[in-house]
Amino acid sequence: MATEIELKYLVFSENTAEKITSILSNEKIEFLESCHQLSNCYFDTPDLNLRQHDMGLRIREKDQRLEQTIKTAGKIVGGLHQRPEFNVSIDCKNPDLSLFPSDIWESSQNVKNIQEQLVSLFSTDFQRHTWLINTPKGGVVEVVFDQGNVSSQGLQDPICEIELELVRGEVSDLFFLAKLFFSYLTLRPGSKSKAARGYALWNNTESKSAKLDLGLIPVQESDSLSGSFTHGITCLLDRLQKGIDSYIETPKLSTLAFIKEVLTLMDHGFAMYDSYLSDEVKSIRSELEHYIDAFEWVDNAIYLKETTNKTGNYRRKLDYSEALIEQLKLEKRRFPDAESVINIFNTERFNLLLLSLLEILMPNGDKFIENADDTNLRAFAIHRLTTSLDELTTVMPEALSLTSEQYLEQSSLLNASLHTGKWLGNLFDREERNKYRAPWLDIREGISELQVLWIIQQQLQMLPEQPKKLVNWQNSKVENLLLALDHSRQSAMSIVPYWV
Repeated sequence: MATEIELKYLVFSENTAEKITSILSNEKIEFLESCHQLSNCYFDTPDLNLRQHDMGLRIREKDQRLEQTIKTAGKIVGGLHQRPEFNVSIDCKNPDLSLFPSDIWESSQNVKNIQEQLVSLFSTDFQRHTWLINTPKGGVVEVVFDQGNVSSQGLQDPICEIELELVRGEVSDLFFLAKLFFSYLTLRPGSKSKAARGYALWNNTESKSAKLDLGLIPVQESDSLSGSFTHGITCLLDRLQKGIDSYIETPKLSTLAFIKEVLTLMDHGFAMYDSYLSDEVKSIRSELEHYIDAFEWVDNAIYLKETTNKTGNYRRKLDYSEALIEQLKLEKRRFPDAESVINIFNTERFNLLLLSLLEILMPNGDKFIENADDTNLRAFAIHRLTTSLDELTTVMPEALSLTSEQYLEQSSLLNASLHTGKWLGNLFDREERNKYRAPWLDIREGISELQVLWIIQQQLQMLPEQPKKLVNWQNSKVENLLLALDHSRQSAMSIVPYWV
């Protein structure tokens, strides 16, 4: 058995093979280069027994030799793939499952029945350029560039990707080469295997990303302080990749808002754990903040979309003024388009950020100060949650009614408090936590609606003549919303915090 440890990227550059050879030669890195045509046929049962157990079975033909391979469940985070695989040479194009070790199968799987039901589902045919590289640190990395197609039932999906697989040495050898390629090639982490894309073709469906769900970070009582941080970054990096995949397949502002929220949660984690992190890890935070700022426009774009959407809550009222509608549409057109956003995800700088986050998750290296794990995680969580609440209630006291400006000004502090709960709330009782968070989440939703009304007010003030009926409606909506926000705030502050 071998466990693949590899980085995988989709490629958007021309003449990629020639460029890789040139990069390695110019950097005086030793390598052996080869090129082969590969044909792979993937098998499963009609009810996808292997797929359901996160297994992939194929027969590969290379240089007139046949090899059957099965890959078992692994993990993929931020483009880093780790999957156990078993390879066996064979002399025919039909798989023989008995040649694999018996302990790879789940108890629920009947290997004999699976063998009898195996059918060919899809194939991959591509040219593979390979570079076997001796890294400066003494490691060996295999880099492959695959270009061809996945095919099933008359449908095709193009393959154009690069993989860096660790043959010998440290994972840092992979990172070294990836950083080098970022400088010359246009790349983006790839989370979907050729097999996943083949299954999608076989089902005659699009290879859709998983449902986006931010949820709470699943830290556990058994986690150390440093473990809880790396656990959180692992979780968020996975969600970030899913968000990016989803946006690229179907660009939506809501998906982009999800991506921004994940980046903000990451940044909040760095802030909470700051005193326990090494200086090298802390430096990542400035890059996170750069991209949070780069997507700062997303919230306003969503608010403007709400005002101009014909089926939205506000459009019928706003139709009192055609001039206002046109002004709002013009404002909306000033935001970046989907192509500009996708280009950000392909940049060297963004790829370096993702790789830096991946490096935190590697077992070697000094990422935390020496006494980091002397602090009890639950005590740390109680302190952080209490401090966050105290900061919030200082500026949003229960006894006072707040103006719309005050609510808008404190929205970032409210979000920070809710983010602390997302990072550490899983350590406490679920029912008590949900009961406590509900009115605070209502306040956040109310502030979002207040932001929409504020945009309408700002645009109204720019009109030469303000429609009186529309102004009165807007003022009335704000007054009613402020009453609801005050009520939710009083309710939130009357509930005993779930961590007390």
